Amino acid sequence: MKRILLAVVCTAFSSISLHAQTYVLDKTIALPGDGGYDYLSIDNVNNRLYVSHGTSVNVIDLKTEQPIGVIGDMKGVHGIAIDNKANRGFISDGRANAVVAFDLKTLKTIATIPVDAKGPDAIMYDAYADRVFSFNGESNNSSVVDPNTLKQVGTVDLGGGPEFAVAD
Repeated sequence: MKRILLAVVCTAFSSISLHAQTYVLDKTIALPGDGGYDYLSIDNVNNRLYVSHGTSVNVIDLKTEQPIGVIGDMKGVHGIAIDNKANRGFISDGRANAVVAFDLKTLKTIATIPVDAKGPDAIMYDAYADRVFSFNGESNNSSVVDPNTLKQVGTVDLGGGPEFAVAD
């Protein structure tokens, strides 16, 4: 009985591995600027790709696959969150301990929101709560930002260094 069960499990795993997806480079889009890359984010409503790039964010039009703008003058960009309802994007600036809000249409900075945490890294917008959460690796917590008032409204202790999160 154990041998039959083992044979069934092995057959199941081998069939799974036979159908593993293979990724292939399809296209390269050259981006201006210096520095490394971290997170990227897709805005499906405006058909844009936001790419964190050192101290700025490169914005690419997904229809033309061309860069259309840069959101700059930050100290150390990590993630980008999109709130289409408010027409705002949010960038975690880890070296400034801040969240930067920008207009999705003009790409102009609206506000720099200081957070009482160290090292904002990943960032996400949760539509259900209508809140932006930055995940702060150096202070082991999450800063909660109201996307309408552009103020930090809370902190959630996470008990460890967060790297990434998704809304449920």
